[in-house]
Amino acid sequence: MACSLAVLTYVQRQGFIAATPYIKSDLGLDDRQMGTFLAVWLWAYGIFQIPGGSLADWIGARLSLSLLVLLWSVTLAAVALTIYAPAAGAFAIALVLRFGFGAFQAGVFPGVARIVADWMPAQQRGSAQGWIWTFSRIGGAASPILAGWRITQVRGGWAQTLMLLAGVGVAWAIGFWFWFRNRPEDMPIVNQAERDLILLARPPPPPKPEPLPVFSFLSSPSVWGLCLMYGFVGFAGNFITSFLPVYLRDHRHLSDATTGWLQGVPLWAGMISCLSGGAASDWLIRRLDSRKWGRRLVGLVALGLAGVATILTPTLSEVWQLTIVLGAWMFFNDAMLGPAWASCADIGERHAGSLSGAMNMTGAFAGAIGVRMAGGWLEAGHYGLMFGVFAVCYVVAALCWPLVDVTQPLTRSAEELEVEAA
Repeated sequence: MACSLAVLTYVQRQGFIAATPYIKSDLGLDDRQMGTFLAVWLWAYGIFQIPGGSLADWIGARLSLSLLVLLWSVTLAAVALTIYAPAAGAFAIALVLRFGFGAFQAGVFPGVARIVADWMPAQQRGSAQGWIWTFSRIGGAASPILAGWRITQVRGGWAQTLMLLAGVGVAWAIGFWFWFRNRPEDMPIVNQAERDLILLARPPPPPKPEPLPVFSFLSSPSVWGLCLMYGFVGFAGNFITSFLPVYLRDHRHLSDATTGWLQGVPLWAGMISCLSGGAASDWLIRRLDSRKWGRRLVGLVALGLAGVATILTPTLSEVWQLTIVLGAWMFFNDAMLGPAWASCADIGERHAGSLSGAMNMTGAFAGAIGVRMAGGWLEAGHYGLMFGVFAVCYVVAALCWPLVDVTQPLTRSAEELEVEAA
C-alpha cells in the first residue's frame, strides 16, 4: 500500500507538471510567473512537512494519510475548474489551489516513513524505502506520457485530465482507510512470528506519544547533515521534476511528443536507482558490518556523480545525448533516497515522521528557491550558469553525508538509559 501511494502521489504530481506548459499558455504566463507558480507548491510542501510528519506520529498513518490524500485530490480537481474562472483572477485562484495541493501532499512521505518505522525491521528499512521510491518514479515516469497523450489527444485537455487523476486519489483514500492498521499487532492477518520479526531489536513503544525532543533534534549533527544534504539536492533536483518540460519545450524547442517521453526518462532512471540505492545501502551494512557507513557511502558517491551529469546537460545538443545525461542525472540523484529516508527511521525511530518532515521541508524550501531562480535564469538565457550552480549544489550535498550517523538515535531506550546511569 505504501508503494501504491507513492505511485499515486507522483502520478498526480507529475500529471500536474505535464499540464503546466498548457496552463502557462492558457493563462498567458511568462517564465518568471511560471517559476512562481511552480515554486508556490514547494513553499507549501516545505511549510507543512514537520506538521504533516508530526500528525502521522500523533494520530497514526492510517487517519493522516487517508485524510491528506482525500484533501489533495479534491484540491487537484478544483485546479481543473480554474479554466472556467474569469481571466483576471484565474492565475491568483490557481496559485492558491496550487499552494493547497502542496500543503496537503506535504505529509505523504513523512507518513510513509512512519509506516516503515512501524512495520519494517531496522535491517530492511533501506530496501523498503528503495521500493517505495522506485514505485514513486514508476508513477512519475508514466504520468507525463499518459497525461501528455490525454491532454493533447482527448477532448477536454488538461482540465479533464486533472479531474480524472483526482478521482483515482479519492478511491485510494477510501480503500486505504478500510484496509490499513497503524501497527502490526492491530492487523489480524499478521501472525505472531511476523510480529516478532518486525519488532526485533526495537525498543518497546511508550505508553503514550512522546513529545519531540527539541534539544536533541536541534543539536544532532545527523539531523543537520540530512537536512542540509536534502536542501542542496532539492535546490538542484526539483528543476528536473518541475521545470524540465518547460525547458525542453520552450528553450530546447522540442516537440510535444519528444518533450513528453523525454520528461519521463529521468523518472524511469530514478525507478531503477531508488531500488538499487536502498538495496546497496542494506548490502553495505551487512558487508562492512557498519550501519553508519552503509548509509553514508551510497549518498556520498551518488551525489558527486549527479553533479557531473548536471554540468554536462547544457553542452549537449542531440536528443539521444540529452536522454543519457538526464537519465544519469536522475539516477544518481535518486540513489540517495533509500538511504536518506531509512536514516530518518533509524535516527528518529518514534519521531521518524517529524525527522523525515524536517528533512523534506528543507528540500522543499530550497527547491522553491531553486525553481524560482531557474525561472529568471531561463528568461535571461543563462543556461550555463544555472546548471553550473546545480552541479555545485550536488557536490556540497555529497559532503554533508559524513555528518549522518544512524547509530546515534534522537531518543534512547529505557535499557540504554539504565546502563548509562549505572
